[in-house]
Amino acid sequence: MFEAVVELYRKIGRPPINTEGSFSFSGPATSELLELHNRVRELPSSFGEMSYSRIINSEITFEYTVVSAGENSFFENFELLVQKTPSLGTGSHLKNFYVISDDWASFDTSPNDSNSKIIKVCELIKDLSKVAASEHPQSSFYNLVFSTPAAPNKPPKTIVIQTKITKEILFIPLNKTSLIHSLANEEHKGRIHLEERRAILNGAICECLESLTEEQGNKFMHILHSWNSIIDNYWRNFQIYIHSFSFEKTRKEFAQAELDYGTKLSSAFSDLAGKLLALPVSLVALLALNKATGKLEIAVAATGLFITSLIIFGILINQALNVQRLNNSLEASFDNLSKKLTTYPKNLQRLIESSIKNIRTQKKVVSATLIAFSALSFAPSIGAIIVLYFKYQEPINSWVEKLIQQC
Repeated sequence: MFEAVVELYRKIGRPPINTEGSFSFSGPATSELLELHNRVRELPSSFGEMSYSRIINSEITFEYTVVSAGENSFFENFELLVQKTPSLGTGSHLKNFYVISDDWASFDTSPNDSNSKIIKVCELIKDLSKVAASEHPQSSFYNLVFSTPAAPNKPPKTIVIQTKITKEILFIPLNKTSLIHSLANEEHKGRIHLEERRAILNGAICECLESLTEEQGNKFMHILHSWNSIIDNYWRNFQIYIHSFSFEKTRKEFAQAELDYGTKLSSAFSDLAGKLLALPVSLVALLALNKATGKLEIAVAATGLFITSLIIFGILINQALNVQRLNNSLEASFDNLSKKLTTYPKNLQRLIESSIKNIRTQKKVVSATLIAFSALSFAPSIGAIIVLYFKYQEPINSWVEKLIQQC
């Protein structure tokens, strides 16, 4: 419908619109012009009003009053469109309008730079209303609350922005709006640390406005002028957040690896301690071997001590292999985490280096303990050999002497 009004205006040569908001025409009544005239005359008053119309012979004279604000309006230029359309402050652009100076209508397929800038600002307002800490819609603008939490050297900060726009938006090159559009999209919630990233953007906006006084003008327009620096500041702060998040994750991984190693090692030695109780018990069996008189008693006692040594030694070898597997697993974990050690903060580097040093010391103690117990595992066998030697000293010495003589 509105297209017919614009088409009629263009058809008659785009005459000037008078102070009362009307344009008029007097000339030949061509069939095409008559068809347009009749279509426009039948339109509802929301599209304008045919205030005068007369057709005599083949001449037509008419005056048409256009709408000057809101939908279906004619504007002299885009500056007037911005001034007369307060709904832009809520991110709502007009659907039907015509700008005389540019001879451009909203239904035209060719884009218009000024209109594209208005659309970008409207989209930005909508997106800001979603990423702000809170929003309070008014009839022609939003009250948007942006806030940042307290920091070690900074108190919490809250700033209220009214999204009131001026014709300056037509001269601001607004770029880098894809980021905020992504943050405003609820479909991304839970996938890109959305709340944290919104908080970082809140902080960047507050930082941009913290030096602005109430007398210095429109805060929202200041945001538009400073948008590139706000986004740059956001990315700097986001990188700091990511690095902090990564360092905290690394610290937890090191702590978890160290804890797992200690827990598994403690479990292994607890199991070993129970089995090594056989060692002192077997030493008591040496007394029984020493007191034994019958050959069968001596053979059974000695064989039991030899078997005990073999079993304990086998258990220790198996435990040593388990400890080696734990060490290999820990080394693999620490190798992956240590590759970027020089990129970590100094305090995290010191923590990691201290953990590695402590674990290496623990590994040495474990190795020394296993070697000592392995040596002690042969104590029952050695004790049995000594007892048997003293029991059969004379026959053994005699056998050795004969062996030497034969050689």
